[in-house]
Amino acid sequence: MPTNLDKVIACLRYLELTPNAYDYRWRFLMQKIAFLAMALGMDISYYFTIYVAGPYSRELNCEYFPDATKIRINNLQTDYVLQESDIAILEKIKNCCDLQGEQQLLEATSTIVYLVKQEPNISDDELFTRMKWLKPHIRDTERIIGITKAKELLFKDEYMTEEIKREIDEWDRIDE
Repeated sequence: MPTNLDKVIACLRYLELTPNAYDYRWRFLMQKIAFLAMALGMDISYYFTIYVAGPYSRELNCEYFPDATKIRINNLQTDYVLQESDIAILEKIKNCCDLQGEQQLLEATSTIVYLVKQEPNISDDELFTRMKWLKPHIRDTERIIGITKAKELLFKDEYMTEEIKREIDEWDRIDE
């Protein structure tokens, strides 16, 4: 039976990342990937809360701290085979988030996804205000971009009506 950690390692492998579980930046990235994958529907069952650097699972943290586990993560060792639905989720994350880029933007995006999952009807203004209170170190531009990226991640194909498609086409023609 695959563990949650097996699934996270499979995610890292699919995303073609070369983690270093001894390094804080990589542990941060594992936390965010695991959270986003779970929030978007992947069968991962860690409990996440908002912490200093965004969504954080103490359970995941405890799992990756033994040296033997860090070596396993660094070598991307798992027998777990991703399902088609897992791959679709990871593609969405990969296309939306620069996983090895701006760390604060990934923190903002994942925090906003967390807040929206907790309160689906929250307004953009309220998200911005809560982010300013929760994450005063994150710049306003990153908060705004984070809100946009979170919406992109949470967008479901069934929301795409013909009217919305026409409007998007009109906006796309403006750029030409």
